[in-house]
Amino acid sequence: MKILIAGATGFVGTYLIDYLLEKGYSINALSRSKQVSHDKNLVYFRWDIYQQYIETNAFENVDTIINLTGANIGEKRWTKERKSEIISSRIKSIDLLYQYVSENKFSINTFISSSAVGYYGAVTTDEMFKETAENGTDFLATVCKEWENTAMKFNDIGIRTVILRKGVMVGKDGGIVQKLAPLAKLGINVSLGSGKQFLPWIDIRDLVKLYELILSNSKINGIYNTVSSENITMNEFSKTLFKSYKMRTILPNAPAFIIRLLFGEMSVMFLEGSKVSNEKLKKTGFSFEFDTIEKSLLL
Repeated sequence: MKILIAGATGFVGTYLIDYLLEKGYSINALSRSKQVSHDKNLVYFRWDIYQQYIETNAFENVDTIINLTGANIGEKRWTKERKSEIISSRIKSIDLLYQYVSENKFSINTFISSSAVGYYGAVTTDEMFKETAENGTDFLATVCKEWENTAMKFNDIGIRTVILRKGVMVGKDGGIVQKLAPLAKLGINVSLGSGKQFLPWIDIRDLVKLYELILSNSKINGIYNTVSSENITMNEFSKTLFKSYKMRTILPNAPAFIIRLLFGEMSVMFLEGSKVSNEKLKKTGFSFEFDTIEKSLLL
């Protein structure tokens, strides 16, 4: 099976390419700059979503498209311009892929796209959100809704479409751990606000394994919460992160008002969070290897 991956150079894309190559898949990877691969089963092709351009031969013999594109939502303060970039980087990339597939009638069987648990809104409640829950009303929830609606264009033309509403990525060399590790190693408390907000998450090693299951099981279709079974709080995550570095802290949590001053509207990402159900995902037969934060960070 040959797979086209858009957004191949990020944290998830890098892990996913290595994993799928090891499993014997052939991969065409889209990149904004020309890259050379030393693996015969990995070929890079140029694309530019703002110039509306993809090297057409990137689609040759491709069965499945995996979309991982989108500007990092936590990288910069949410100015008006940054908000526009966050939305457009997601929508325009899918629209461009759809345009090339539909206009050229490429024989694509499956489109796997990303979304996030931010779909349910930046709130902290005891409610367990299932895929059928209502869409939130804040900025991130709106982004996720538009993101998913755009991906569903592939479904409308008869292509199996799978959307993964992902939690926070946990991996020792990327995601949330990479951002917080420097502070934790200095004994600085990385828990923010009350610390009682939930942190839906998934280990990167489980995530790439899930992609392979989707590739091999054509019955998997639609939207899935992509989170571990363990619903931890920010305080619990922080405690386990310190444990992974054999560190402890006596410092208090960073007060919520300071986080709001520093990050503005983006602070809701750090200060709010609810429980998310993965029951639908587990019914596909998927089995988590790193289903507790201790297994993820300590093994």
